[in-house]
Amino acid sequence: MRGSGGWRLKAHVAGAVLVLRSSLMMRVAAGWVCMAILGLGTSSCAPRGKALPVVVTRPVARALPARPSDRELNAFYLNAVSDLQRLNTEMNAANKVRDFEVVSKKALEGLLKARATRQVVEQVRDEALRRDRLAAIDLTIKDLERLVAITSQQ
Repeated sequence: MRGSGGWRLKAHVAGAVLVLRSSLMMRVAAGWVCMAILGLGTSSCAPRGKALPVVVTRPVARALPARPSDRELNAFYLNAVSDLQRLNTEMNAANKVRDFEVVSKKALEGLLKARATRQVVEQVRDEALRRDRLAAIDLTIKDLERLVAITSQQ
């Protein structure tokens, strides 16, 4: 096919080899050959039947410790108050039967829980709510400290 000018067939070579005349066509053909070789080469090195490892990363905002919301802090506070009320009921029952060892143990447990609750309440953003909750928990802590001191003497 001599009329097109881009390529011609050599009749003397068995299998009729195409000879490219244009340097642009040579570059394109060489590029395709290189890509095919690279593709086959990299796929032959890949592990067979084995899943590739996946590394899960967190966004930076998720990786940093987030300050809990007032709703979460309030829920923690209410749960702690509920636990303190339960401990108070158990202490009253133990006090009626004059079991001061149990009263002391429950008072110490309540004191630790009240102090932890105070640390959580200090993080509340709403100033009025924080002030009211701190006043209530401080009163509870003072009462429990006196109760621990009294029951540890007996």
